[in-house]
Amino acid sequence: MTTTTTTSVTFAGHVFDVEVDQDFAVEQRTHLHSFVPEAALAPPCGRLTSIRIRHNRELFADRSARLQTVQSRCVEPFRGEPYLRSRVGDVDWWRPHPRSHLSQDHLYAHDSTGRLHIVLHPDAHRGERYLLRIVREVVMRCGEDRGWTAFHAAAASIDGNGVLIAGPTTAGKTTVLAALACHRRADLVASDRAMLTQNAADVIGVPLSIRIAGGTLSALTPREALPPHRVLPRTFGTDQKASCTPRDFAAAFAAQVREDAPLRLVLLPRLRDDDTPLSIQPLHGETARTELAAACCTPDDEDWLHPWFASQTRSVEGLRAQAGQVLDNLSATVPVFRITAGVRIPHLLERLADTVARRLS
Repeated sequence: MTTTTTTSVTFAGHVFDVEVDQDFAVEQRTHLHSFVPEAALAPPCGRLTSIRIRHNRELFADRSARLQTVQSRCVEPFRGEPYLRSRVGDVDWWRPHPRSHLSQDHLYAHDSTGRLHIVLHPDAHRGERYLLRIVREVVMRCGEDRGWTAFHAAAASIDGNGVLIAGPTTAGKTTVLAALACHRRADLVASDRAMLTQNAADVIGVPLSIRIAGGTLSALTPREALPPHRVLPRTFGTDQKASCTPRDFAAAFAAQVREDAPLRLVLLPRLRDDDTPLSIQPLHGETARTELAAACCTPDDEDWLHPWFASQTRSVEGLRAQAGQVLDNLSATVPVFRITAGVRIPHLLERLADTVARRLS
């Protein structure tokens, strides 16, 4: 009988009981806790999700072989990552599509009791990272059930004041986040997905790695806990970025990972690969709402395309109406600013941090 160990953690008020094979427990627990918030935890939702992680060669081979013999259909739950979905008895299975770039070293499953499973090949490269995929989706679906709305955004807390940094990929969200952490010792709340409560009063973090471009890293390093920047291109907007965990990012600036912060300010960065002078412009009314709607991920998320481990329980129409109310409250009650700057201007990070801090004072 396989010896296991169980760890209980909470993200965004949702409890996760994670049972892991003993020989993989240290790696999994270490990685998991590098995402766990340290301060200002979100209020509990009263729900529990159980996850079982198997790290076993024979089991992986058996389940993989069995799935080859059953009917499957291609699904793309995350942008650019197709899986084959099958049903065996009363269990739904997902395996990486053989013609995708995904490593063929993991399987996901959802049984009739609601328990979630990960089956790993023992030689899986960084197999511990697959757990956070489940956690992130459950957190977002649970948040939507609570009336929260997801945004494509980073978030920080400066002296307890929450700052939402919203915008599309390459807009400069992580650069602004790094500026606030480096020069204002801001706590990390979120890096790429954040949720706002129904009245837009609070911002809640979703556990994700922080992906940092080479140009931003070069302005921050050398700092212990951050990855080196020399192997990355310094061109602004490049897809090639280094990743670090929330705890490592916060520790690099003697800050913390904070999960919940009262929202005081919204920033819409538009950074460019030139020497455009730094400017900040207030947005009001319908202009602010339109800009914020473009960053809203409820109910339509550009990355999480099809809920899989945790299905949406509310209708798309209901979620869209919910998001609309949050957008109305947000644009009416929280100051919204567009920040424009060229990444080639001197002392960009320090100037960004000073500009934001003045709006909070």
